[in-house]
Amino acid sequence: MSYQSSLSSPKPYFIGIDSDGTVFNSMEIKHKRVFQPIAIETWSLQSVRHEFCAISESINLYSNHRGVNRFQGLAMAFEQLAKRATKGDECVEGHDALQEFVRSDGSLSYAGLAEYNSVKENVFLKQVLEWSQRSDERYAEIMDSEGNLPYSHVQEALERLSDQADIVVVSSSSRETLEKDWGNAGLLPLITRVEGQEQGSKSIQLNSALKDNRSPSNALMIGDALGDLEAARSHGILFYPITPGEEVLSWVRFKAEAIDRFLEGSYAGDYEQKLVADFENVLLPTTKVAAEKVPTY
Repeated sequence: MSYQSSLSSPKPYFIGIDSDGTVFNSMEIKHKRVFQPIAIETWSLQSVRHEFCAISESINLYSNHRGVNRFQGLAMAFEQLAKRATKGDECVEGHDALQEFVRSDGSLSYAGLAEYNSVKENVFLKQVLEWSQRSDERYAEIMDSEGNLPYSHVQEALERLSDQADIVVVSSSSRETLEKDWGNAGLLPLITRVEGQEQGSKSIQLNSALKDNRSPSNALMIGDALGDLEAARSHGILFYPITPGEEVLSWVRFKAEAIDRFLEGSYAGDYEQKLVADFENVLLPTTKVAAEKVPTY
């Protein structure tokens, strides 16, 4: 059962908020210390380790695909790796099955993939399920031993908003991981509800969270990826970017000026457009990032 506060009546304002890379500095931890090394172990990618990691990072951290669902990100990484060399093809033989899954109408979650593969009985997809489960377990181990504090000014900002706004976590991470991260940080009392990959895409999560029909000018999505922006735009609500590499500064600005603008009704227009334009200039299309960051071999 997902976390939900005891407050039942909707508040005047709504805040949807991403988790990884937005509230917590966990994007690099998940990809560099969890997803990548476990993928290398699972599919014996040692011979193309450097190339696989560079491709994965270009997709998941530095491009317009930042924040993409883990199965979509893995599928894109395998697709690019397979195109770059024959040995890449050998290492990820059977990855077409994952491409088919992410392009299907199924839920892009562990449960969704398990249900999909209960019919397909594909060996590669079984390995993807093992990779996903092991990734969650390793991430939990890292969090238990090291912790993961939210960015500075996050708690103060949410405390200012919690009396007037329903705050809903909207994320492509698993709900169990989200509840643990937010709970360990002491932030759950400020949150109305936690969504996650089990509920579907971020757009679907927002659709559920916005069912109280607030005015779009009273609803705001906070995120660090273009997928967060697209989810906000699909519902006609406002967007505040947490710019990769400038996360703390983004939260300082949000607390110092953006909150007041949002509550006073002066956020939309030139102010939001300038923030979004600067944000979009940071995250390049995958092809441009790959050309700059991924070596040939």
